[in-house]
Amino acid sequence: MTTPENTFIASVHAHLPPPSKLYRMKNHNAYTAGVADSWYSGQGPGSRDLWIEWKFIKVPVRDDTLIVPNLSALQTDWLNERYVEGRNVWVGIGSKDGGIFLHDREWEQPFSAKEFRRTMLKRKELANMIASFVQGSG
Repeated sequence: MTTPENTFIASVHAHLPPPSKLYRMKNHNAYTAGVADSWYSGQGPGSRDLWIEWKFIKVPVRDDTLIVPNLSALQTDWLNERYVEGRNVWVGIGSKDGGIFLHDREWEQPFSAKEFRRTMLKRKELANMIASFVQGSG
């Protein structure tokens, strides 16, 4: 089923290097709830992996409206447990105009629509951030 979230993820992935250079896997496990949506793995010296839970939002018009990542309790627990283990976990928040990444448990705090618009990146920039990180240069 195509959803705005899946369409957004695909539009970011379209800007990633080919899978032979940067492996990516969509996760969906009916028996293990909460696992992040995507796993990325770099190749070569200095490379690392990255887990991203993706969300898609309609950005509120009012600047002071707070955005709370719509994470389920299981997703929050999974992300926080992996973070404590030292894993690389991010939450990607996408919109029709672009998106942001939340790191270091930033997903636990709401942020304003104004802040989202101020820090929003285009899809290609989001893909470049993923690639740079997993290839060990970011």
